[in-house]
Amino acid sequence: MDKKKSPEQGQGDGVTLQIQGGTCPPEATTLQNSRRQIPVTTAAPSWVMPGSVYENCVFLEDKVDEVSLLFFESESCLAYSEDDLPQNLAELDLTYHMHLPLDLPWSNAEVVADTVLRLMDKVAFLDVRQAVLHPPLTKGENAFSVKAAQQLLVVLARAWNSHGFSCNDLLIENIEGADLIDLAPVIGDLGLGVCIDIGHIIAYGHDALLGHSHLFDRLRMIHVNAPEDVTTAKGRSKHVGLEHLDESGRDVARKVLQACGQECTLVYELFNWKHIETTIPVVEELFFDGRAIE
Repeated sequence: MDKKKSPEQGQGDGVTLQIQGGTCPPEATTLQNSRRQIPVTTAAPSWVMPGSVYENCVFLEDKVDEVSLLFFESESCLAYSEDDLPQNLAELDLTYHMHLPLDLPWSNAEVVADTVLRLMDKVAFLDVRQAVLHPPLTKGENAFSVKAAQQLLVVLARAWNSHGFSCNDLLIENIEGADLIDLAPVIGDLGLGVCIDIGHIIAYGHDALLGHSHLFDRLRMIHVNAPEDVTTAKGRSKHVGLEHLDESGRDVARKVLQACGQECTLVYELFNWKHIETTIPVVEELFFDGRAIE
């Protein structure tokens, strides 16, 4: 992925701060000092402003606990060098996980496994153990049969485990064409983790997912975002803050957020720090809504 290109092209209102030759806002909102700190690990993407991965991580260091390394494109991310992933990333007060590519060639599970493990090897110096995976599709165009999709995950999970990783750290995300319900049996059998994307539930009609407690039992990560416009394909795929949710969307977000336990990471999957800032108070409100505050 081009390190200077936003994950959501066309968003022209990104934060324009620079690490060198500029200044950060004196009182930037942080997830550590927000008014009611949520007792879980908080994370943000490695793109919240124009700049390199390192520049973004320096900016995020005093704002979140963890960074989601956006490895969205297989070929370009496999070509990353130390210029893209400098060793001094390890010196920052951050932990890291990886969002695996969106273009994995699921027609060949062995190639998928090889790509995933080569990418994980690139960030071994950061002690990355956890990764988010968009699974093979089970609905819509180019979908696999449920049985075939499950077998593809078996091949990848075996390779992942043989490489020294825990299957509980390979997190399967609900996406368009894969609401996880069809994959629930293999997720449970393999001991895979689950990443639930709030925006995807709303955008793609994954409401039935909310009733599958066995998937929520495996919840390790939540992607916090809302769809910009559920009536268009572009709007469904574009991430905006939770302040844009209507009441039914807030109900979905509340249910998912309140399922987040201490071993769950809350990822503000928004690609502009300003949008994260405006979402923080909404997340706090929904997370604590109806709960006794100690």
